[in-house]
Amino acid sequence: MQCWFGIPISSELADDIFAIAVALVVMIVSLWLVGIVFRRIERQMVACDRDVHALRCLRVAAKVVICIVCLTAALRHVPGMSSLLTSLLAGSGILAVVVGLASQQALGNIISGLLLLVFRPFEVGDKIRYPAENATGIVKQIGVRHTTICTGDGKYLLIPNSLMNSNVIENITEEMKEAQKEKQED
Repeated sequence: MQCWFGIPISSELADDIFAIAVALVVMIVSLWLVGIVFRRIERQMVACDRDVHALRCLRVAAKVVICIVCLTAALRHVPGMSSLLTSLLAGSGILAVVVGLASQQALGNIISGLLLLVFRPFEVGDKIRYPAENATGIVKQIGVRHTTICTGDGKYLLIPNSLMNSNVIENITEEMKEAQKEKQED
């Protein structure tokens, strides 16, 4: 039996409190380190005139994973929580399957959006042609779910990223840049 601030505490409880405190400290330090690392990477990307949308999504995902892992580790030491966490884990697995099947299209758009942000076939400000809708316009925003294009007549098209990845897109700006390079070389 140990005494903390004059209160008798069993050694098992003291060990549990210590493990919870360690898990919370690890979570706080990990979140702080993730913030520092991602801010440095973001500064370098901005300095190189690179798009940081994908990086910001990755930062949020990393923070969520850290919180889930650390909170699970901390709650595992609370008496009675071990069996509850096992039940929650099994339930969340079933829930993930149901939600995954129900939101297949939305998840497809999100994955396609991340691919567009990483591989960058076009950038904000580029003029593109989207033959599937017979539309030509300037890319105003590339989001995780959809891409926004402003057409010549002032209409805004919100095209789901799954369609942007699965259809042919002509980047007119890139063609113009290549033509200018060839002209300068001649």
